[in-house]
Amino acid sequence: MRHAFTIILLSLTIFHPARVGHAVSTSPRYEEVVYQKGRFELKAFLCKPEGSGPFPAVVYNHGGLGDRIGGTPRETCEALAKSGFVGFSPMRRQTIPLAGHLDDVFAGVDYVKSLNYVDSQRIGLIGFSRGALLAFMAATRSGDFKAIVMMAPAWKIVEGPFLSDAPRVSAPVLLLVSENDTVQADHVRSTQMVKQALEAAGKDVQVIHYPPYQRDGHRMFFEVGTYWEDVEAFLDKYL
Repeated sequence: MRHAFTIILLSLTIFHPARVGHAVSTSPRYEEVVYQKGRFELKAFLCKPEGSGPFPAVVYNHGGLGDRIGGTPRETCEALAKSGFVGFSPMRRQTIPLAGHLDDVFAGVDYVKSLNYVDSQRIGLIGFSRGALLAFMAATRSGDFKAIVMMAPAWKIVEGPFLSDAPRVSAPVLLLVSENDTVQADHVRSTQMVKQALEAAGKDVQVIHYPPYQRDGHRMFFEVGTYWEDVEAFLDKYL
């Protein structure tokens, strides 16, 4: 499933011949790119490993609502590149309702797949909180993904029709949660319910529970911490 998107071209742009879009700032570790989805101008962190590729790529979907960004987009992008993957961390439209957010996820996936140093047959998704819900939704609508990592999926995933779509998930899933991720909502329970739904559908799923993290286990994923070894191992296996 592919979603068309329009690229904005600005003056004083540094162009990369094989890439649609443009870089607006660079560093040795990451660059910021800008592209368009409908009337929304979207930005993202893009991180490339050393070498010419083609590399597998992983799209990181942040948590949060509106202009509040949950998780660690830039640091995850950099960690992915260090692990040998093209990392891409897009910032979705700053609206609170879910409407349109899945379109933004697929716009980011299409952007990554357009890069000439990316192996478009080896694409993974990581999602944290609301981003995990969106990763799940994306995995039920496209067979293009080879690995899905869901960190403390938002409680909303257990409401409505979401879990009933579990039979449509085509990629292996890794679920991560801290034992005390119950402050904002019971993400321990939401994680377990996602696992049960996927198991009932006969899907490849595993869950890792981590020890309590400070006073709020949800904050564990606001940095790239010890859990990253498990993420890296999972992505290495399936990508």
